[in-house]
Amino acid sequence: MKKVEFLYPELCNIYAESYNIEYLSRCCEELEIINTRHGEVPAFARGDVDMIYLGCLTERKQEKVIELLRPYTERIKELIDKGTIFLVTGNAIEIFGKSIEDAGRIIPALGIFDFTAKRYMDVERHNSQYVGMFRDGDGEEILLLGHRSQFSFAYGDFEKTKFVDIEIGIGMNPDTKAEGIHVNNFFGTYSLGPYFIMNPLFAKYILRKLGVDDTLLFEKEAVEAYEYRRDELRRNLG
Repeated sequence: MKKVEFLYPELCNIYAESYNIEYLSRCCEELEIINTRHGEVPAFARGDVDMIYLGCLTERKQEKVIELLRPYTERIKELIDKGTIFLVTGNAIEIFGKSIEDAGRIIPALGIFDFTAKRYMDVERHNSQYVGMFRDGDGEEILLLGHRSQFSFAYGDFEKTKFVDIEIGIGMNPDTKAEGIHVNNFFGTYSLGPYFIMNPLFAKYILRKLGVDDTLLFEKEAVEAYEYRRDELRRNLG
């Protein structure tokens, strides 16, 4: 069995992020899903797991999760270095940066990656979609789709650590086409919601990374929906 840990599902499920893990579990019976509540010691701190997922959350809960994870910062670095799979979506990606600025207040984050985030709570929420290419360094390319709705952007030099080369849309902020963080098997994106359902080819890629069969539940329908949405985004936004 492969162990997949969903961190704080009661806090990190604003846009149905739980379906990232639900979908994987329905695709493969070889996955043991560990739901870690915010009062519990994470499974990754007590032993090895094969994958860790953390989803979008409110700004107040984001600060809470930073403090929950802070004691395990070195362990998280160790797991990233050894190739443990991480999927981090929405503003949860900011937890792994250096800090978050909010109206002059500086909130120290975990400091694992070299970027900062800035909240713009006094302006209109940013909503957009993206189409972009993921290249894993081993010759595999996957076109990815994303949806974002946020009050914050991240700033830094993302060229060496980017997850997605944006074709349509914006990256970590409106001035870059580099979106997300990809280091070893750490995958972070500002995209919200059920990322695997939106990107079935990436779901297959992650299942292969886990060393299990990559056949998806309703694979034909999922790929057809992905291709339709890809074509519509290119037609309407490209």
